[in-house]
Amino acid sequence: MEKIYSDNQNKCKLAAASQETVNLLMSYSKSLQIIEYDNIQFENNLN
Repeated sequence: MEKIYSDNQNKCKLAAASQETVNLLMSYSKSLQIIEYDNIQFENNLN
């Protein structure tokens, strides 16, 4: 089992995101509003 894990360890890569992608996701998460009422969730995107 040790041999299997040590062989696959070098295949893992970190994903790189551009600054534009990060800004887009951050602005979307800031505009997203989730309201819960009587065990029902409402999602609003405040644009």
